[in-house]
Amino acid sequence: MTPVDLTSPGGVAWALIPEIVLTLWALVVLLVLSWRHRTAADSRLAGWLGLVGVLTTAAAVGYQAVVGARPAGLPFMVALDPFRYAANFLFLASAAATILLSLRYVERERLLAPEYYCLILLATAGMMFMGGAEDLIVLFLGLEVMSVPVYVLAGYNRASRFSAEAALKYFLIGAFASAFLLYGIALTYGAMGTTSLPLIGVQVAGGPISLMGKLGLALLLVGFAFKVSAVPFHMWAPDVYDGAPTPITGLMASGVKAAGFVALARVLLEAFPQAATQWQPIVAFIAIATMAVGNLVALAQRSLKRMLAYSSIGHAGYLLVAIWPGTGLAAGAMLFYLVAYLLTTLASFGLLTAVGSGGERDVTLDDLAGLGQERPWLALGLGVCMLSLLGFPGTLGFIGKWHIFTAAVAEGQVILAVALALASAVSAGYYLPVIMAMYMRPAPAGGIQLPAFSRLAAVTVAVAVVAILLFGVWPRELLDLAQDSVSGLLRPVSAVARW
Repeated sequence: MTPVDLTSPGGVAWALIPEIVLTLWALVVLLVLSWRHRTAADSRLAGWLGLVGVLTTAAAVGYQAVVGARPAGLPFMVALDPFRYAANFLFLASAAATILLSLRYVERERLLAPEYYCLILLATAGMMFMGGAEDLIVLFLGLEVMSVPVYVLAGYNRASRFSAEAALKYFLIGAFASAFLLYGIALTYGAMGTTSLPLIGVQVAGGPISLMGKLGLALLLVGFAFKVSAVPFHMWAPDVYDGAPTPITGLMASGVKAAGFVALARVLLEAFPQAATQWQPIVAFIAIATMAVGNLVALAQRSLKRMLAYSSIGHAGYLLVAIWPGTGLAAGAMLFYLVAYLLTTLASFGLLTAVGSGGERDVTLDDLAGLGQERPWLALGLGVCMLSLLGFPGTLGFIGKWHIFTAAVAEGQVILAVALALASAVSAGYYLPVIMAMYMRPAPAGGIQLPAFSRLAAVTVAVAVVAILLFGVWPRELLDLAQDSVSGLLRPVSAVARW
């Protein structure tokens, strides 16, 4: 790897190439919208420019990953490792899919306010800062850069009181969570004398953590639990997911959640690996509670969108099981499951836009009756997504859950593994009825009237569904890539101390 002097302006710019490129594209979109913002064609132009920006940024991330680099001196505030590059690809894929799903959706729902795509790009830039943060200050700044645009996007449908409610709840709870996280950062700095994650790791390895340090760690966990909608800090998620425009719900359930888990993994595995006995019981308790509450409450939901919202809470519990061991195997399983969950969630919410309109809040199982006969390809895609979320063999979701299960058992944590298996079994009670409604119930007498589903959205969903099936049968390459990508998280303390 080429050493990079990250104390020089040129070195810093090189390390931040992807974020700089994406931010510049966001400004380009904003500039174009300043003089073209009145018609549906103007909105589509902004969407295409945003998509070009995402693809250009992906090329910049690929360039960094191929060239490879490492800090020439002390740890920098942004990571230069494969984990950051892999996470960035996840965030950019989520943003690209959201843009493609939105191009016709915002026209259909008459949501043609100009800043929509610019906000998506800025939120993605915040996710990238979170995923690559080697310093708690950068982590917090990335969190806010991500959160503020998503607050606005959640309330983007100004004609809907449910969208306004979603934005207000998300803003208030998000501010509350940010306060916990910032207070945790302050206490951690007071105890450790630094906000650098690698240097905190050196401090923790040097002796027992003080009471202030333990309180800081606890508040950091609370802040992250809010952001990933883990129990008991989950109550905002169903209402926010339900009220937001459906493509934005997909972005929140995939990209925003992935950013929270990537940042949490980096904090725990880089800064507090030697304090595992302090945080593992907390993570285990939250994981079990999240799996139980998310899956049990989802059973009672009639709205498909609200059911998927509670389902996302259950999946946060599965990902916390992958966080618990603190090993390379578990971190790789977490990254792999994020890929599976991101593909499946984006496809699910994309298909939801094809079976409902007006925010899709009122789509129930009754609206899916006969879909298998009337729209066989759409029903097939939604069925594959439900089976993948369930963890059915032959899908990417099954491989992801299996590797999380294996990582937990490898560390002797049988209770978490059993809880994961039981929670997955419970989830069959709300995933399988979706498939049964589509294929085993007759269509209404007048047929099924579905809103327009653009060709771009259909292609986006089709690619995701094919990937779910393809990697569900041949997962080896993706598994190896995920495992290789987490190597930078497990840096020996002695290597940091030598810096």
